[in-house]
Amino acid sequence: MIPPLVRLPPTVLQHDAPESVGSLDALRRSVEAVGSGRTVLVGAHRTTNGALLDEFVVATSLSQRSDAVAIGVATRVGAGRTASVVAREATAAELLGACHVLLLEGEAAACRDAARVVTTLFTEGAHTVSTPTAAIVGARNLPLPDVPGGPPVCWREGGVLLQQVNGAPVERGRVLVVVAGERLPEPEANVLVVVEHPLDAPAVLASALAR
Repeated sequence: MIPPLVRLPPTVLQHDAPESVGSLDALRRSVEAVGSGRTVLVGAHRTTNGALLDEFVVATSLSQRSDAVAIGVATRVGAGRTASVVAREATAAELLGACHVLLLEGEAAACRDAARVVTTLFTEGAHTVSTPTAAIVGARNLPLPDVPGGPPVCWREGGVLLQQVNGAPVERGRVLVVVAGERLPEPEANVLVVVEHPLDAPAVLASALAR
Protein backbone atom coordinates (compact mmCIF):
# COMPACT_ATOMS: atom_id res chain seq x y z
CA MET A 1 0.00 0.00 0.00
CA ILE A 2 1.12 3.54 -0.74
CA PRO A 3 0.08 6.27 1.70
CA PRO A 4 -1.98 9.21 0.41
CA LEU A 5 0.32 11.38 -1.71
CA VAL A 6 0.36 14.96 -2.94
CA ARG A 7 2.98 16.24 -5.38
CA LEU A 8 3.73 19.94 -5.00
CA PRO A 9 4.80 22.01 -8.03
CA PRO A 10 8.24 23.62 -8.23
CA THR A 11 8.80 27.15 -6.95
CA VAL A 12 11.51 29.81 -7.17
CA LEU A 13 13.49 29.75 -3.92
CA GLN A 14 15.56 32.64 -2.63
CA HIS A 15 17.49 30.58 -0.12
CA ASP A 16 19.70 33.45 1.10
CA ALA A 17 16.73 35.52 2.32
CA PRO A 18 15.04 33.55 5.12
CA GLU A 19 12.23 36.07 5.67
CA SER A 20 11.35 36.57 2.00
CA VAL A 21 8.43 35.29 -0.06
CA GLY A 22 10.95 32.96 -1.68
CA SER A 23 12.19 31.38 1.54
CA LEU A 24 12.16 27.77 2.64
CA ASP A 25 9.84 28.79 5.47
CA ALA A 26 7.36 30.03 2.87
CA LEU A 27 7.67 26.66 1.10
CA ARG A 28 7.12 24.94 4.44
CA ARG A 29 3.77 26.73 4.69
CA SER A 30 2.80 25.22 1.33
CA VAL A 31 3.78 21.77 2.57
CA GLU A 32 1.79 22.16 5.76
CA ALA A 33 -1.24 23.51 3.85
CA VAL A 34 -1.67 20.19 2.01
CA GLY A 35 0.13 17.75 4.31
CA SER A 36 -2.61 16.76 6.73
CA GLY A 37 -3.02 13.00 6.31
CA ARG A 38 -0.74 12.93 3.27
CA THR A 39 2.90 12.44 2.34
CA VAL A 40 4.02 15.58 0.51
CA LEU A 41 6.31 14.91 -2.45
CA VAL A 42 8.92 17.56 -3.15
CA GLY A 43 10.74 17.83 -6.46
CA ALA A 44 13.52 20.06 -7.72
CA HIS A 45 13.05 23.82 -7.32
CA ARG A 46 14.67 26.83 -8.97
CA THR A 47 16.82 29.69 -7.75
CA THR A 48 16.13 33.25 -8.82
CA ASN A 49 18.78 32.90 -11.55
CA GLY A 50 17.14 29.75 -12.91
CA ALA A 51 19.53 27.15 -11.50
CA LEU A 52 18.08 23.88 -10.22
CA LEU A 53 17.96 23.19 -6.50
CA ASP A 54 18.33 19.49 -5.79
CA GLU A 55 15.10 17.79 -4.70
CA PHE A 56 16.78 15.63 -2.06
CA VAL A 57 18.40 18.69 -0.48
CA VAL A 58 15.16 20.68 -0.54
CA ALA A 59 13.19 17.79 0.96
CA THR A 60 15.76 17.28 3.72
CA SER A 61 15.77 20.99 4.53
CA LEU A 62 11.97 21.00 4.75
CA SER A 63 11.94 17.94 7.00
CA GLN A 64 14.16 19.82 9.45
CA ARG A 65 11.68 22.70 9.52
CA SER A 66 8.49 20.73 10.03
CA ASP A 67 7.98 17.49 11.92
CA ALA A 68 4.21 17.70 11.43
CA VAL A 69 4.24 16.46 7.82
CA ALA A 70 5.70 13.36 6.17
CA ILE A 71 8.01 14.42 3.33
CA GLY A 72 8.71 12.39 0.20
CA VAL A 73 10.88 13.04 -2.83
CA ALA A 74 9.92 13.28 -6.51
CA THR A 75 12.98 12.79 -8.70
CA ARG A 76 13.37 12.72 -12.46
CA VAL A 77 14.85 9.59 -13.99
CA GLY A 78 17.61 10.12 -16.52
CA ALA A 79 18.34 13.71 -15.51
CA GLY A 80 22.06 13.20 -14.98
CA ARG A 81 21.57 10.74 -12.11
CA THR A 82 21.90 7.01 -12.52
CA ALA A 83 19.42 4.77 -10.71
CA SER A 84 22.16 3.69 -8.29
CA VAL A 85 22.82 7.32 -7.36
CA VAL A 86 19.09 7.86 -6.86
CA ALA A 87 19.09 4.90 -4.46
CA ARG A 88 22.01 6.36 -2.52
CA GLU A 89 20.47 9.85 -2.36
CA ALA A 90 17.08 8.45 -1.34
CA THR A 91 18.71 6.38 1.38
CA ALA A 92 20.53 9.41 2.80
CA ALA A 93 17.32 11.47 2.74
CA GLU A 94 15.34 8.65 4.37
CA LEU A 95 17.89 8.36 7.16
CA LEU A 96 17.40 12.09 7.76
CA GLY A 97 13.60 11.73 7.82
CA ALA A 98 12.98 13.24 4.40
CA CYS A 99 12.07 10.40 2.05
CA HIS A 100 9.01 8.54 3.27
CA VAL A 101 8.09 7.80 -0.36
CA LEU A 102 10.16 8.02 -3.56
CA LEU A 103 8.29 9.05 -6.71
CA LEU A 104 10.13 8.49 -9.99
CA GLU A 105 9.24 10.81 -12.85
CA GLY A 106 10.00 10.50 -16.56
CA GLU A 107 9.38 8.00 -19.33
CA ALA A 108 7.46 4.96 -18.10
CA ALA A 109 10.02 2.39 -19.29
CA ALA A 110 12.89 4.27 -17.67
CA CYS A 111 10.94 4.58 -14.41
CA ARG A 112 10.25 0.84 -14.40
CA ASP A 113 13.93 0.05 -14.91
CA ALA A 114 15.07 2.57 -12.30
CA ALA A 115 12.52 1.26 -9.79
CA ARG A 116 13.94 -2.23 -10.16
CA VAL A 117 17.49 -1.03 -9.49
CA VAL A 118 16.56 1.31 -6.64
CA THR A 119 14.44 -1.20 -4.74
CA THR A 120 17.15 -3.84 -5.16
CA LEU A 121 19.73 -1.49 -3.66
CA PHE A 122 17.46 -0.86 -0.69
CA THR A 123 18.24 -4.46 0.38
CA GLU A 124 21.36 -5.99 1.86
CA GLY A 125 24.10 -7.54 -0.26
CA ALA A 126 25.99 -7.06 -3.51
CA HIS A 127 23.61 -6.83 -6.45
CA THR A 128 23.79 -7.20 -10.21
CA VAL A 129 20.80 -6.01 -12.22
CA SER A 130 20.53 -5.42 -15.96
CA THR A 131 17.65 -3.60 -17.63
CA PRO A 132 17.36 -1.79 -20.99
CA THR A 133 18.04 1.63 -19.41
CA ALA A 134 19.72 0.96 -16.04
CA ALA A 135 22.23 -1.55 -14.72
CA ILE A 136 24.42 -2.30 -11.72
CA VAL A 137 27.17 -4.88 -11.25
CA GLY A 138 28.13 -6.07 -7.78
CA ALA A 139 26.75 -2.87 -6.25
CA ARG A 140 26.15 -2.36 -2.54
CA ASN A 141 24.23 0.42 -0.83
CA LEU A 142 25.67 1.22 2.58
CA PRO A 143 24.20 2.22 4.89
CA LEU A 144 20.74 0.82 4.16
CA PRO A 145 17.51 2.74 4.85
CA ASP A 146 16.09 2.58 8.36
CA VAL A 147 12.89 1.04 7.01
CA PRO A 148 13.50 -2.57 5.92
CA GLY A 149 13.30 -2.69 2.14
CA GLY A 150 13.41 1.10 1.96
CA PRO A 151 10.64 3.62 1.33
CA PRO A 152 7.95 2.79 -1.25
CA VAL A 153 9.14 3.42 -4.81
CA CYS A 154 6.39 4.43 -7.21
CA TRP A 155 5.76 6.19 -10.51
CA ARG A 156 2.86 7.16 -12.73
CA GLU A 157 1.89 5.89 -16.16
CA GLY A 158 -0.84 8.20 -17.36
CA GLY A 159 -3.53 8.13 -14.71
CA VAL A 160 -2.25 4.95 -13.06
CA LEU A 161 0.00 4.88 -10.00
CA LEU A 162 2.43 1.94 -9.89
CA GLN A 163 4.75 0.60 -7.21
CA GLN A 164 7.70 -1.77 -7.39
CA VAL A 165 6.86 -4.75 -5.15
CA ASN A 166 9.00 -7.88 -4.79
CA GLY A 167 10.86 -7.12 -7.99
CA ALA A 168 7.83 -6.41 -10.17
CA PRO A 169 5.64 -3.39 -11.00
CA VAL A 170 2.19 -3.46 -9.43
CA GLU A 171 -0.73 -1.16 -10.28
CA ARG A 172 -1.63 0.44 -6.97
CA GLY A 173 -4.09 3.21 -7.68
CA ARG A 174 -4.75 6.40 -9.59
CA VAL A 175 -3.40 9.87 -10.26
CA LEU A 176 -5.51 13.02 -9.91
CA VAL A 177 -4.49 16.46 -11.16
CA VAL A 178 -5.79 19.62 -9.46
CA VAL A 179 -4.98 23.31 -9.82
CA ALA A 180 -3.67 25.09 -6.73
CA GLY A 181 -6.63 26.79 -5.10
CA GLU A 182 -9.07 24.02 -5.97
CA ARG A 183 -10.28 21.85 -3.14
CA LEU A 184 -8.07 18.79 -2.73
CA PRO A 185 -9.80 15.41 -2.51
CA GLU A 186 -9.78 13.71 0.85
CA PRO A 187 -6.57 11.76 1.58
CA GLU A 188 -6.83 8.24 0.19
CA ALA A 189 -4.27 5.45 0.14
CA ASN A 190 -2.87 4.58 -3.30
CA VAL A 191 -3.90 7.95 -4.73
CA LEU A 192 -1.43 10.56 -5.96
CA VAL A 193 -2.72 14.13 -6.21
CA VAL A 194 -0.59 16.32 -8.48
CA VAL A 195 -0.96 20.04 -7.79
CA GLU A 196 -0.39 22.37 -10.73
CA HIS A 197 0.62 26.02 -10.38
CA PRO A 198 2.68 28.45 -12.48
CA LEU A 199 6.32 28.74 -11.45
CA ASP A 200 6.44 31.43 -8.78
CA ALA A 201 7.65 32.18 -5.27
CA PRO A 202 6.73 29.73 -2.48
CA ALA A 203 4.63 32.35 -0.70
CA VAL A 204 2.46 32.73 -3.82
CA LEU A 205 1.92 28.97 -3.93
CA ALA A 206 1.18 28.90 -0.19
CA SER A 207 -1.42 31.63 -0.64
CA ALA A 208 -3.12 29.73 -3.46
CA LEU A 209 -3.19 26.51 -1.44
CA ALA A 210 -4.67 28.28 1.59
CA ARG A 211 -7.77 29.47 -0.29
